[in-house]
Formats: sequence, structure tokens, C-alpha cells
Amino acid sequence: MEELKSLLPPVFNQICQEIRINDAIIEWVDIIFEQIGTASKCPPHAHTWFEFNYILSGHMVTWFGDEFVKVGEGEFFLIPPGTIHSHSYTRGNPHEGICFRWRIRCASTEIEDVQGESFCKRLQQLHTWKSGSYRDNGSLQGMLEQFFHEALTGQSELALQLLLIHILEYLCLLQQSMKGQVSSSKTVRDPLVRKVEVYLEDFQSNRLNVGELAASLHMSYGHLSRQYKKLTGQTIVNRMNHIRLEKAKELMKLPSLRIAEIAEQAGFADLCYFSRAFKKQYGASPQNYRRQQAATSANVPQPLATGDSLP
Repeated sequence: MEELKSLLPPVFNQICQEIRINDAIIEWVDIIFEQIGTASKCPPHAHTWFEFNYILSGHMVTWFGDEFVKVGEGEFFLIPPGTIHSHSYTRGNPHEGICFRWRIRCASTEIEDVQGESFCKRLQQLHTWKSGSYRDNGSLQGMLEQFFHEALTGQSELALQLLLIHILEYLCLLQQSMKGQVSSSKTVRDPLVRKVEVYLEDFQSNRLNVGELAASLHMSYGHLSRQYKKLTGQTIVNRMNHIRLEKAKELMKLPSLRIAEIAEQAGFADLCYFSRAFKKQYGASPQNYRRQQAATSANVPQPLATGDSLP
């Protein structure tokens, strides 16, 4: 393992680029061996990419909202974009794992693959992956070992990327075999709306500069605003607030976070403005909304969260 962690990171960095397969464009954001150092936890967060984690040794705990799952050696989890989650690590028993991060977008032309469907839409079904810890039956371990071996022996970047694509296809097949799991692809949106959505989901600053967004799309501020309003029925600023309020609502499920912390993590610099906007959107102040959710949860029997098993 130490040899892999020493020799492979430069290879991983070279792989992290875009590849197109039929109508799917996959952007490899990051490929890393997890090294937590002295950290005991990773705070609640979400991101705009998919994240796949396979535990090679040890164990860790991952929280999805208010549900926690213990993930051990030979187990894995997949986090779709926008999913609020956090991690905690056991001191004295650190885990080691491999982590892939990627984003998917569809090319302008839809191309059917040998199975008679859009490859991009098939991969995007992973947006509906059910949170939890899953036990590998050995198939993923074999694919990962092949990936490590070929990376060590100097295979081309394309060959290594195709091995990763094979892993994504395998995850799609697993998802289809999960009992009670309904797969559905995302609704195809106007290209301009999709670009704005990606920008807004990535945006981290407290103050939105629509002028910079328009410039990045090679459009004037006025034209972008009019087009977006025409296509969606709302302004870009309203959409930004909606995304942040949705994130805040998810963070409300974490009792350890104070309201001020939730506002900050959701992107609101002014706590009073956040409270007014939240009440207007959901009909209750942040404090009352949290009390209502806690009361509702107290009256509903909760299943034990021990992770899901694959068939």
C-alpha cells in the first residue's frame, strides 16, 4: 500500500481530465488515496461532483443527514452531487481508502449506445443512488487491483480512464439491481439554464456577481438576465437564494449545528436576512422549522441505520 501511495499520485494527476464516451463527457475531478492525518472528523458539506469511496483497510463513520453508517474494509459508498454528508474517523484505527471524484454532462448530440440508450443518461442515473454503506462482492476490488496494476506498469492515460469508466458502468448495474430502487435520469434542460445552474451550485462567495457570470458565458448582463427569466420564470438571484435555502434546510437535520453556522455554511452573511428568507420560503422561522422537524421525527419509529446490503 505504501508503494502505491508513493508512486501513483502523479499518474492520478495526469488522468484527471475530460473524456468523452458516446454522448457522455466525464470530467475526472480528483483521484486520491485518502490520508486523514490527525483529523478526527470532516464537517457537514456537499459538493457538485460525484464521490466514490472504497475502504481498503480500517473503518470510518459517514453521516448522511441525521443517519450514520459505519464503513469498513471491503465496503464502499457513493455520494451524488448536492448530498449533505460528514465523516468521522476512529483514532488508533485509521482507515485507508481510494476516492474518485467526477462530474458528468451530456454532449449536445444524443447518441445511443449498443444497448439502445443514451450513455450519458445511463450514467446520470447515479444521481438517484441510495445513501448507505455497501459490501463489495469482490468485483470492485478486482477492478481496482487491475487499475492499480496498469497504472504502475505505465498504461496510457486513455486506457486508465476507460478502466474507471468500467467502474462507473458497474455501479450503474448495481443500482439497477437494488431492491426498491427506482432509477430515473435528470430532466434535460436548456443548455443556458444548465450552465447557470452549474455556476450557481459551484458558487461559494456570499455576494453573487451576475456580471461576472454573464461575462463567463460571453453574454451581456441584461441579455443573460432576460433569457434566464424567460426560460425559468425566475431571476438568477432568486434561484441562487433557493439553492442556498435548500442547502440550509438539509443542514437543519444536523442538531449539532447552530442556526448561525447553518446560515454561514449555506452562504448567507446576514443572519436576519437568512431568517426572513427562510420563513418566507418554508412558512416558519429556522428555529420553529427545526422544532417542528424534531417533533415529527420523535413520533415516527426510526429504523436502525446499519448500512445496506447488495444482492
